Amino acid sequence: MKRLSWLIFVSLVPLFFMGCDAESPSDNSSAFSDKEGAAAGDDQTAPANVSPTDQNDNSSNDIVGDRDCEPLAPPAWPEPDMEDPAIISFDEDLFFTVDGQRFFPLGFYNVPEDDESLATFKSEGFNLALTGPGCCGSGTQPQVDFLRRAQEHGLFIILHPWSDANDVLNRPEEELAAELAARTAVGSLFGWYTFDEPALWRPSKELTQRMHEILTTYSPTNLDGLVEQTMDDFNLYEDDCSFFMIDPYPVPKMFISNVKDGMKEAREATEGEKPIVGVHQAFSWDWIYGGFDQPFRPTALEVRNMVWQFIVMGARGLIPWTYSADYSIHAVPEIWQAYLDLIAEINALMSVVLTNDVPLDLAMETTFPTTFDYIVKQNETATWVFSVSTNDHSLYVTFDLSVIGENLCVVDFTTGEIFTPENDGKVTIPYSRLQVRLLEVSEN
Repeated sequence: MKRLSWLIFVSLVPLFFMGCDAESPSDNSSAFSDKEGAAAGDDQTAPANVSPTDQNDNSSNDIVGDRDCEPLAPPAWPEPDMEDPAIISFDEDLFFTVDGQRFFPLGFYNVPEDDESLATFKSEGFNLALTGPGCCGSGTQPQVDFLRRAQEHGLFIILHPWSDANDVLNRPEEELAAELAARTAVGSLFGWYTFDEPALWRPSKELTQRMHEILTTYSPTNLDGLVEQTMDDFNLYEDDCSFFMIDPYPVPKMFISNVKDGMKEAREATEGEKPIVGVHQAFSWDWIYGGFDQPFRPTALEVRNMVWQFIVMGARGLIPWTYSADYSIHAVPEIWQAYLDLIAEINALMSVVLTNDVPLDLAMETTFPTTFDYIVKQNETATWVFSVSTNDHSLYVTFDLSVIGENLCVVDFTTGEIFTPENDGKVTIPYSRLQVRLLEVSEN
């Protein structure tokens, strides 16, 4: 799916960039080795962590067990109302909204359509699926029936509007309008999926423009999206959809940081005018071609890293490819369970995920700043630092938290580790290979 030029480029990149390692800060001599970080990252299904015994006894950043600092989940985010047809839109900060309430799509491609499977899918923590029967050679009823089943289970659906996209060019407009009206009458319809990687398959601009025109005219309360590759392809179709989905699949063909690079390019191409949804890699290139004797890639650690890269870089939803396939993470029990834990984590933090970023400069210091990203969010109880390392080895990161306050608790929401800022407000935190840290910062 990726371009040959990219593969050639990757093969020529000097390997020493992957071998670069972070040095520990001069005032901290803890034995946090690259070997330990890399090994733990490869073998575990959750990020590798540093135990208290690994830290220097004299370091002010030791885990402190007697402090009253514990991760505290923020208030639960309310379920959207889909009993009646909803207005699906997005606000000025590019968060999706359902009748004005922010909504973060968490779903999958290719979810089974029967009641039992839909109930299971919802119980796993998902709220949306890009799936459903084709339309409309046998009429709209199969899709309408499916939408009603999804509605009963509290799931939104993104559908293909027509099995043959050329319908918008060769069929009467009133027929197309009637088919849309039959489906927009059901509250579980989120929107429409129009084209897959059009820059690769090159449908005519007449077709992509007409599809968007018909959908926005006769389905104005729903959104239409297309999925596209990275690089400059977004510029070709930026006027032909309501939102973009982006599908960088780096593992093992490219650096995992291709996720954030793709997000940067997509945001620049859309000029901050359209939401971007992450289609992260949930399949193995080897397995998709029948190579089941090979280890499944991406690993759970890599999946977690990609997911939080998307969120940190501004993705407004996650719809990985694919759910129902023997080459997907759904078929690998340990990776699948780690992914379900990750989805539970995002749901627990949903009210934070759906808040605006706060423009606080934490004066980050690290040996390899190009392999580390963070955003800051705030709710009524804490300041949150969502951070992700795309370094293939361990590193240390120093934040200046004095802009937040004094006498602060810094807790890793996932691991429960506690870090104590210095008197000047600075705190140095270790990150193992590809580690994600969700730091909750509050007054002690």
